[in-house]
Amino acid sequence: MKRKLLLGTTALVAGGVVAADMAEAADPLRLEVRGYRNEAFGVVAVESDADNQNFNNTNHRSDGEIHFRGSTTLDNGIQVGVRVELEAFTNGDQIDENYVFLEGGFGRLTLGSDDPAPYIQAVVAPNVGAPINSGWLSDFIPEPAGFTTGAFSTTPEISVDDNMITYFSPRFAGFQLGLSYIPDLADSNDNEAAFGDGEGNNVTADDDDRHHGFATGINFTNSFNGIDVSAAGGFQVVGPSDETNDALSTADQTVYAYNFGANIGFGGFTFGGSWGGFDIDDEGENDGYHWDVGLSYETGPWGVSGTFIMGEREGDINVDDEDESIGVAAAVSYVLGPGVKTAFTGYYADYDAENDDDGSGIGGVLSLRVDF
Repeated sequence: MKRKLLLGTTALVAGGVVAADMAEAADPLRLEVRGYRNEAFGVVAVESDADNQNFNNTNHRSDGEIHFRGSTTLDNGIQVGVRVELEAFTNGDQIDENYVFLEGGFGRLTLGSDDPAPYIQAVVAPNVGAPINSGWLSDFIPEPAGFTTGAFSTTPEISVDDNMITYFSPRFAGFQLGLSYIPDLADSNDNEAAFGDGEGNNVTADDDDRHHGFATGINFTNSFNGIDVSAAGGFQVVGPSDETNDALSTADQTVYAYNFGANIGFGGFTFGGSWGGFDIDDEGENDGYHWDVGLSYETGPWGVSGTFIMGEREGDINVDDEDESIGVAAAVSYVLGPGVKTAFTGYYADYDAENDDDGSGIGGVLSLRVDF
C-alpha cells in the first residue's frame, strides 16, 4: 500500500512540475471583482383566510452578490479559471457558487459548488421587471400559512449548490449539451423532504442524505433571417436516501425533475414560455409543476412585458389535494446607463392551499439593478 502511495505521489509531483512550467509560460491568473445589486420597494394589499395572519403592506427586498473571478490561458490553449460568489449581505450560505473550470475545444468542465446543468441552461418566459419565476413574488405577496410548497418556479433543481462535476459540450449548429454528476446531495435542514441544499460543500454526507444525482440538459440558440430562437430542456434524477424513518416520506422516493422552455424574438418583441416540475414516486412532497408564458418588447432603453405563471405542487402527502398558485407580472423598465436598470412591476398572486388557507394579493414594486 505504501509503495502504491509513493508511486502515486511521484506521478503527482512530476505532473505538477509540467503544470508549473506551463503556468509560468502563460499569463498568471488574476482575479477581478464583479457582481450585482438589486433593491426593490413594494406596496401591496394582501388578503388571507388563515386565522390571525396579517401582512405588512410594504416591503423592501435587497439582493446581491460579489463575484471574484479570473482565468488564464495555458500554452496548450486550455483556459483555466476560478469563480467565487459572495453574498453581499449576511446570509446562511454566505458563499454559494464556487468552482474552478477548464475550457477549450473539448467544451467546458466545472468542478465545485454550482447549480445543475439544466438549471444553468434553462429558458423561461420573458420579463423585463422584478422577477416572477423565482421567490420574489412570494416575498412581496406572501403565501398563507397552509401553503407549504414555496416559490413559483419552472426551473426545478434536485440540488442547490452542492459540490458537483458539470460538463458543457462545444456549441454545434446552435446546440449545446450539459451533464452534471452530484456525489452527495446533503440536506442542511435535516428535512427528509429536501433533496440537496448546498451543504455538500466540504461536509461529510450521512445516511440521511441522498447520493449520486444525475442531470442532463440541452440548450439551443440561433438566428434565422432576423428571428432569434432559444430553447432548452432538462432531466434530473436522484434516488432515495440510504436511511429513512417514514415510509411515506419523500426521502424514501426517487425524485425526477424536468424542465422545458422556448423563446422567439423578432424586431424587439420576445414571446415564449416554460414548464418545469418534480415527479416523485407515490406523489411525495413537492410533486407537481409550474408553467409560465410571457411577451416583452424592448426598444432603446425602454422595455415592457407581461408574464403569467401558474401551477400546483403536493404539500402534505397526508392531504388529498395540492397547493395551487397563480401569478401575474406587468412591467416597464428603463436602462439609466451601462449596468444600471430601473423598473416598475405590477404583481398579482393567488394561492389556494390544500388545507383551505387561501390567500391573494396585488401590489406594485419599484426596483433598481446595478451590475458592476
